[in-house]
Amino acid sequence: MKTSVRVTLLGALAWALLILSPYSTSPLHAAAAVIAEISLNSSTVQVVHNTPANTDVLNLSLNVTSNGDLGTGSCDAEADDLLETGVHVSVSKLSCADYSLACSCIFNLGTNSLICVANSICTTQTGFCGGFCPAFDFDAQINYVEHDIGSSSYGTSFAPNAAGSVASKIVALATPTNTCGTWSINLQATGQNLSGITGPPVALFINDSDNDGAGGPDTGSGAECFTVNANVGNGITKPHRGVHRARH
Repeated sequence: MKTSVRVTLLGALAWALLILSPYSTSPLHAAAAVIAEISLNSSTVQVVHNTPANTDVLNLSLNVTSNGDLGTGSCDAEADDLLETGVHVSVSKLSCADYSLACSCIFNLGTNSLICVANSICTTQTGFCGGFCPAFDFDAQINYVEHDIGSSSYGTSFAPNAAGSVASKIVALATPTNTCGTWSINLQATGQNLSGITGPPVALFINDSDNDGAGGPDTGSGAECFTVNANVGNGITKPHRGVHRARH
């Protein structure tokens, strides 16, 4: 599911359009409709809860490929190169499917109000319906300083984020045919409030600099979303050590 799918249906046409929406498209047709620019080859997600508040840590280890426009390897100059122009990474406590449904609504002319497509989602996630998507539990635009060593290239980034910071390293790997590149991305975010993430799965959103990671020819389709496992646990609490008084 893609974060870019936001369904606002008006008037009597609402239900007809809903039937034709991505949620009702057969998997075969849905797969043929759009080729995502961003592919996630592997991922490791770790969430560490700490005390006091706003000291949680997020660790990500990703292997990502950019397929370019419509999977042709057309890379919009360097806009689809995550090392050259950066990557946007977001994490939600919801799965991709639940996140997309939580963003969706229809307009009921009889009651003059917005109705959530998925009532159970909107009941448990208060305020997510009405054309507004849930706030991400983590969100960062990461721009890299490139380093070249011989034929190898990598990038580093360090920037403030929330109450802490985000440090990241990206390494360019061998580029598959008809793609814009494959990269390994390691990221650590400190000083975060990740209390909403209590267990797997989570939604991992990845986007490129021209905002069409979900696919299409420069359509601004938004980030591609991946439902992934996450290792969630508590940090190690250091034992309190009392004051040692000198013996006389």
